[in-house]
Amino acid sequence: MTDDALSSTLKLIDARAAYAGGLVAGGTWAIRFPPPRVVKFFTIGRGSCRFAVDGAEPIHLEAGDVVLLAAQAGFVIGSAVPCDPVDAVALYADQGTEMVSAGGGDEVLFLGCHLDLDDTGRRLFLNNLPPFVHLSAGEAGTGQLQWLIRELVDEVIANRTGAGMARTNLAQLMFLQIMRRFLGREGDVPAGWIRAACDPRLASVLRLMHGDPARNWTLPELARHAGMSRTAFATCFRSVSGVPPMAYLAQWRLRQAERRLRDRSESVASIARSVGYESVAAFSTAFKRLFGYPPRHAPGNATANADLPLEQPGIGV
Repeated sequence: MTDDALSSTLKLIDARAAYAGGLVAGGTWAIRFPPPRVVKFFTIGRGSCRFAVDGAEPIHLEAGDVVLLAAQAGFVIGSAVPCDPVDAVALYADQGTEMVSAGGGDEVLFLGCHLDLDDTGRRLFLNNLPPFVHLSAGEAGTGQLQWLIRELVDEVIANRTGAGMARTNLAQLMFLQIMRRFLGREGDVPAGWIRAACDPRLASVLRLMHGDPARNWTLPELARHAGMSRTAFATCFRSVSGVPPMAYLAQWRLRQAERRLRDRSESVASIARSVGYESVAAFSTAFKRLFGYPPRHAPGNATANADLPLEQPGIGV
């Protein structure tokens, strides 16, 4: 069965979520975190707190709220009553655990997850998201997300056998639900690949393009599948994805090829044919135009993340 557009897009960027850690806190407290070098998302398991990203207005988070942070900006979490924040790196290093305590109680449970992306996937993902996304527990349609949050809290607190795998799988499902809820908001999502993947008007067309990128698709053919005139389809597609349909298809082909080139198990000619290029020369020219280097210089899986700085060691959130 061919994947839906969002699933195939997330597979393309190799998006893998994982539980990172958390903290319990009470009383008057505040913790400053350095700018994250990975995409992060957080949830409040119980209680409430103040969340302030550098350069943005503070927001109040309640139990069940979720924040996805895509910006490389520092942030402070703390009690409603402000105080001087302690340094997160020092706090986690001093306590030597992924779950730390702050303040004078345990009324607040704050949990963090992160998204692992390779360098190409990270650029593509971040170009399609605002700096941070806040989903309130009270928003309509968040029932599945709230269930996942409760399950994650239970796995963190109970720490039963197999908790590590359970937390990772729950984090992955939470990320998917966060994307679904965010992408369902009218007007919040910038034009781009992520928005296109969830637009119902383009769902059938993207499934076809993603499922058979080598096919010689034409604009009239794609418009018929979308149930629109050629002009209406081209206008709709560009307004949602940010690029014309055929440019999107060309980029999809090349990004699929780039992922396969990392495995070093296929020849450039074989990959070029599989994504619709009859000429290796034409494929190489298009590939270099998009990525800035020829196919033969594509990084392998072992080096695909070499340019990504690692997250600060020891920070559980």
